[in-house]
Amino acid sequence: MNLYQNSPDVSGRDYREDELFLTIENLRSELLEVARERSLSDHTVLELSQRLDGYIVMAQNLMMESLRSRKNGAAPYGKNKKGQRIRNQAALQQ
Repeated sequence: MNLYQNSPDVSGRDYREDELFLTIENLRSELLEVARERSLSDHTVLELSQRLDGYIVMAQNLMMESLRSRKNGAAPYGKNKKGQRIRNQAALQQ
């Protein structure tokens, strides 16, 4: 999924974005299904919700980084700094 036309590094980025957004959609569907069967305070529902939040934060960070790089003419978001990768991974660990 290409969110921005005329973006650099389109082929590799499209795959990562597609995979990320598919993961988000799959988790969202799973969360809705489990929440229908269980209480919203159930451990499984909360765990799925937290995992989904982590992936959403990661997608938002990628989109913001892409916007900043387009604005500043910097390298495409695939060239993350080490600290950014760690922060994104930390979001998924919660």
